[in-house]
Amino acid sequence: MKHLLLLIPLAFLSFNAKDNASLDSGVFSKTENCNFESNSENIKDKPSEILRTVLYSGTLNGTIAIRLYLNEQEHPCGGDLTILNAMYKYDTQEKWLLLSVTTDRQKEKYCLVEDDFSGVLFLEEKEDSFNGNWVSPDTKKKFQVELKKVALEKAAIEKLDDILFDDLLYGKNDC
Repeated sequence: MKHLLLLIPLAFLSFNAKDNASLDSGVFSKTENCNFESNSENIKDKPSEILRTVLYSGTLNGTIAIRLYLNEQEHPCGGDLTILNAMYKYDTQEKWLLLSVTTDRQKEKYCLVEDDFSGVLFLEEKEDSFNGNWVSPDTKKKFQVELKKVALEKAAIEKLDDILFDDLLYGKNDC
């Protein structure tokens, strides 16, 4: 009886192994014909198209003059993805602050975190303006933010892009 109990599972396992082997060969024959060629070279060669470059000017807490610059580009992988880069500065200071941008799918609500987490901007975009709040990292300070779109010339865009990409982003990500 003991020998019979051992033979039944062994017979079942060998029968099951034959079925799996036929399944495996079918899977391999199907995947052999798949083309897994990488398209990373195509991505590197294709420059990202700039979708918008916008400068906003306004106030923080109704009295402090600030400017916010936003650069949006197509994502190299395509689809609905975009790359958002942003920076802002107080008009009384020379230095721009790099912002890490997160937005909803409709690009109406934005969360912009200052580099080194010195503050957060929660903004809502409406046509040609941004409105919302700046919040300190400890959440004890909260100021209202009101920004309006400012017209930019090509030279101004190039200068702002140089600051954003060459100074801020490169400086942050440089080894």
